[in-house]
Amino acid sequence: MDSVEIESRMRELIKPIDEAIMYCDTREEILMLASVMHIRLKSIYDTQLGVAGRKEMFKDRNYE
Repeated sequence: MDSVEIESRMRELIKPIDEAIMYCDTREEILMLASVMHIRLKSIYDTQLGVAGRKEMFKDRNYE
């Protein structure tokens, strides 16, 4: 895949996430969605990269 195809596919994959956000009525629901997405994301990284790969990927990130 070239960069244009990757970008197009990423836009397609984000659509259900954007729709889920639109279903949220309150700040609390948005935070609940973000929390479950974070848990699922960690699981995806662990499955695809392994725990060590996930930790390596984020070791130099500053989340301030």
